[in-house]
Amino acid sequence: MTYTNPDVPVLLRGGANRAYHEGIGSLMGLAAMQKPFLAELNLIHKNTQTDEVQALLKEALNYVVFIPFSSGVMSEWEHDFYAKSLPADQLNKRWWELKKQYQGIVPPSDRGENYLDAATKTHIYDDAAQYYDYAMSYVILFQLHDHIAKNFLKQDPHATNYYGSKEVGNFLRDIMYPGASADWRQMLKDKTGEEFSARAMVDYFQPLMDYLKEQNKGRKYTL
Repeated sequence: MTYTNPDVPVLLRGGANRAYHEGIGSLMGLAAMQKPFLAELNLIHKNTQTDEVQALLKEALNYVVFIPFSSGVMSEWEHDFYAKSLPADQLNKRWWELKKQYQGIVPPSDRGENYLDAATKTHIYDDAAQYYDYAMSYVILFQLHDHIAKNFLKQDPHATNYYGSKEVGNFLRDIMYPGASADWRQMLKDKTGEEFSARAMVDYFQPLMDYLKEQNKGRKYTL
């Protein structure tokens, strides 16, 4: 709805960066799971007790661990395939090399070149480079959420309630309204005061990082 407006030429009625609307969509998912919002709508009791570290761990398993796959495995395999003309007899071999490198994952049994495991992701053959956008979208998600929580809601980013905030709605609308007529980097800096950065994401998960460092003391391997 925001992209479809008369102030932008038809051909530019899309994202300044595809990661913007991906990030905003995921942002709504993050915001909709935070306790103050749920309590506002009487979906949970306001005094409900939760393990905050475990909640962060669950979120990290959704947002953080996805990045090595999306910007590493998927994007580098696509690059090798399209830009480096990866030979047909090395397609699956390269896929599993990247899986091991970025995710620490190996197949339970040999996967020969009679398989093409990369193509189990539809984006490989019908939407090239989309997973790089997905990776960026999660970084942008936390930049936007951090800005909203601190500047509009004056709330802890771990405990927000967007419900009923016209300021938040206007902020998100203004980011998408110019569509592709705006430079996405300049747009992000103008709207948040910060260039594209994982700073907000790192800050958000810092309590979890502190916990994991303590839990993993003395351990040489994490996988």
